[in-house]
Amino acid sequence: MRCSKAWFTVLLLLLVVAFQPERAIARIVVGVSTVNVAFLPIYVTQDKGFFKDEGLDVLVVMFNAGNTNLQALIGGDVQIMAGGVPETVLGRASGVEIKNFWAISNLMPFQIYGSPGFKSLREAKGRKFAISRFGSLSEFLTRSGVRHFGVDPKDVTLLQIGATPARFTALASGIVDATVIWFPVTERAKALGFNQLFDLKELYPDWTNVGFIARESWLAKEKEQTTKFLKAFQRGVKHTRENREDGIKALRKYVQMDAAESAAGYDEYRDSFPLDGRIAEKGITVAIDQEVEAGRLKKKIPLNEMIDYSFINLLGKR
Repeated sequence: MRCSKAWFTVLLLLLVVAFQPERAIARIVVGVSTVNVAFLPIYVTQDKGFFKDEGLDVLVVMFNAGNTNLQALIGGDVQIMAGGVPETVLGRASGVEIKNFWAISNLMPFQIYGSPGFKSLREAKGRKFAISRFGSLSEFLTRSGVRHFGVDPKDVTLLQIGATPARFTALASGIVDATVIWFPVTERAKALGFNQLFDLKELYPDWTNVGFIARESWLAKEKEQTTKFLKAFQRGVKHTRENREDGIKALRKYVQMDAAESAAGYDEYRDSFPLDGRIAEKGITVAIDQEVEAGRLKKKIPLNEMIDYSFINLLGKR
């Protein structure tokens, strides 16, 4: 009799499990503006299945430029953009309702490299500089760099070349005299005898390089899904910071660096990944100031129109 009751109980439990509705899986498409070490925690979070643990189906799509990623976000093909925080200034100024809501990497990674005969940015007048496009972060940093050395940005020529690999190719082939690049291209520039003209960390030590960006209306509508996404990402950041080998493996897989570059990249960026999502406001502020000065913005944009602080306030102290 006891055996029959036991089997009945097991059968009942199996029926309950079988007829439970499956947990709905929410699809989120995340656009990554370029394949680079700065996005390492995204790769790790995806590989470890942390998004799935939160009931999310996250598709990570790689783009070759921030502008392409932004257009996909505006068009609705991408729900969350992982890209340059300062680059969102012109998008917002153009009436696009986008906001930065979480920092991925708080580090100024960019350096300006020049041809072997170019020794100092004080010699920048009349030189040609490669940028990705007008209104981009590379343009902003180039202007900031030459101005820091007393050269009027109007006295240099800016050529729209494209992403970092294309700009470095233009430098290596002699089409331009200098350009803004970042790791690991900086390692290749050193090896080929190009000169580091300026490390932009000196000018911007507290800087959010890349972060998560979304349409304001989507964030308001999908607050629960965004919170789950960031909980998974926080777990990924923690795992990235505490597991060097997993980080190196992810860089080799996604960024296709060799073992030495992957190790060097991990060590350089490891401490830049914030657990609390803090966005360094200065980078956005100086980007706004420069766009006003360049005449592309008629007036300054308040920070609360650029940043949604609610998720940082909610999850930042976890």
